Amino acid sequence: MKKVLLATTALTLSAGFASADVSMSGTGGAGVFGAAGADLSVYSGVDLGFALSGASDTGMTFSASLDMGGGQTLDTGDFELDTQDMGVDDNASVTIGVSGVTVVLSQNGVDDLYSDDIAGDIGISGAMGDLTYSVVTGLEDADPTSISIGYSAGAISGSVASSDSGAAEDASTVSVTYKMGDISVSAESDTDRTGADTSSVTVTYAMADGMTVSLENSEDVNTLGVTYASGAISVAVEADDATAETWEATMAYDLGGGATFNLGTNQADTTFAGVGFSF
Repeated sequence: MKKVLLATTALTLSAGFASADVSMSGTGGAGVFGAAGADLSVYSGVDLGFALSGASDTGMTFSASLDMGGGQTLDTGDFELDTQDMGVDDNASVTIGVSGVTVVLSQNGVDDLYSDDIAGDIGISGAMGDLTYSVVTGLEDADPTSISIGYSAGAISGSVASSDSGAAEDASTVSVTYKMGDISVSAESDTDRTGADTSSVTVTYAMADGMTVSLENSEDVNTLGVTYASGAISVAVEADDATAETWEATMAYDLGGGATFNLGTNQADTTFAGVGFSF
């Protein structure tokens, strides 16, 4: 009954729309990629996004988005290629804003607040002073229900997220960050859906010369990260001391006009080099 009431309220908020503006944005690129020591091969692809936005006469805002593309695009963060398609089977997402509250409607298209591996149908978010809140749920009994609360005031910020995915166990994460000038300290405690508990502490130092150094300790594994940016060029190196040690190194050069040259390699002998663009 609560889920039905939530959906009914969201639909009621969507009545009385005016005409909308339409915009388009996208990313794409081409280059060479080799996974885990395999021969290099050429990749190319584009990811397009269409957005409609507007407002009703009563001040209610709304927007809708549709994503489509083709080929493969480079994911530099995960050292992988993402396949793009026309998205004809995907649900379009509709967002409604009224009195500081944002409602998102998309069948199985609203990411769970603990993990985007699962999704709900309805998302509601807003703020009350220094607090922010979000709720994601759905109408089917098996749909996950997740809640997150964030707080930020001065040098300290924190968040709590909890998710009930129906068949699996509940999962939750709590994080706190304290900033002292150029140094910030973050602590996180996590309980996943199997009931396993993990914790981590991260110290980050942002230097004035464009270099940032971070050190994370999680379950006795230390991860060191160093990034440096100067003008159009930026480089990043990360390594850990786990039993199976991992490391990665990336470089990006801003070519101007929304174009960037990217280069990277890691311990698994995955390498890439290519040009990406955005508009």
